[in-house]
Amino acid sequence: MNTPVPLYSNTTLATSFPPTGYWGPPTSSDWCENNYDISYYVAEFFNSLSSIAMILVGIIGVYLHASFEKRFLLTFGSIAIVGLGSIAFHGTLLFPLQMLDEVPMVYSILALAYCCIENRSYRRYGIWFPISIALYGLLTTVVLVGAGPHDLMLAFVVFQSSFAFMVLVVMSHIVKIYADIQDVKIRQMWKMTGTIALTSYVFWNIDYRLCDVMQSLPFGLGNPQLHAFWHLGASVGSYLVTLLVCFNRAENLGWKWGLVPHVVVNVKHSKSS
Repeated sequence: MNTPVPLYSNTTLATSFPPTGYWGPPTSSDWCENNYDISYYVAEFFNSLSSIAMILVGIIGVYLHASFEKRFLLTFGSIAIVGLGSIAFHGTLLFPLQMLDEVPMVYSILALAYCCIENRSYRRYGIWFPISIALYGLLTTVVLVGAGPHDLMLAFVVFQSSFAFMVLVVMSHIVKIYADIQDVKIRQMWKMTGTIALTSYVFWNIDYRLCDVMQSLPFGLGNPQLHAFWHLGASVGSYLVTLLVCFNRAENLGWKWGLVPHVVVNVKHSKSS
């Protein structure tokens, strides 16, 4: 199997596993997990199951910050929407449902970018800044959907480049905001967030680029489902990075149930929009 193949089809596995199930042949990107290996009705079972983590962290983020600024609620909520789209995509491997995964990811990172850049209680860059962000998202959406299932490589390149660009924008502003922070616990949390994100991204690349190796591990280990672990790490990382951007506005961190960090909102911040 050549390097790009894991993204689009499990061709070398077709003789061992049924290539199609309830949803028919894949029309979307196809990952290293064997299709319909667990259930006739779910194309990629573990990739679908792990996507539930995104829904959970998004809902928790909205619940714990319900009185905070609406833009942060939108950002937390968008993580849950990505999770729903990811389940639809990995569960069916149909191109229209892949768009329900990738397009919300673009808008989620755009919402986070807005929160990073407009990091005051008042609007610094005027109405044209959110309009520009919305137009960027719309243009990306049009290109992704227009590429269709017949040009998956174009859709892949556009999505990856658009998403990576916005990640770099967010990272640059995060570094600028927190470069001089002295709070040891917050610095440690940033380090943990970065470690989780980087490790998860390594898992994503191994699953994508080394599928043959993952499928032929010795001692009967089988495929470790690293794309599913990417989902788990991306879920936790998305929650934490949004949380820490919230912290820049409120600077008061608490813990819920002794496990989940959240920003403790006071009156002056909850009234901002």
